[in-house]
Amino acid sequence: MTDISKRLEQTLRSAIQKNPILPVKVADGILVGDVKITSEGSLKFLWQNGEIKYKEISLNCAAICLANLLARRANVILRDNIYKADQEYGRWFVDSQMLRSQYQTALNNKDYEKADTLWARYTESRNRTNDAKISAERLAAF
Repeated sequence: MTDISKRLEQTLRSAIQKNPILPVKVADGILVGDVKITSEGSLKFLWQNGEIKYKEISLNCAAICLANLLARRANVILRDNIYKADQEYGRWFVDSQMLRSQYQTALNNKDYEKADTLWARYTESRNRTNDAKISAERLAAF
């Protein structure tokens, strides 16, 4: 069964790759087929038929890919995997930014022991952020 699902996924990706729905800028967001992408700050929201389908998407490539897949009503599993990967990236990104801020505060307060611990946690979080981004971008690549 795994081979069949992999072949189906490859077929869908190649179909999207050959004929992607190009995004069009509209007054209140970006339109990809019948899917509208809106943003609040750096987060994107996908709307279809006046209803939110996906919310708080961090990566632009994930938002465009999800909008394409949603507009084509393609592979729900692939859409969910892209969304999960994007959400993981978002969590790690926020975590790394908070740790970096706490590290700077510890340095300013000359609490070097705490700063060392925070730097170690920050580098681990930063590495996981990069890994999650690569994973999400690979899934969303088309």
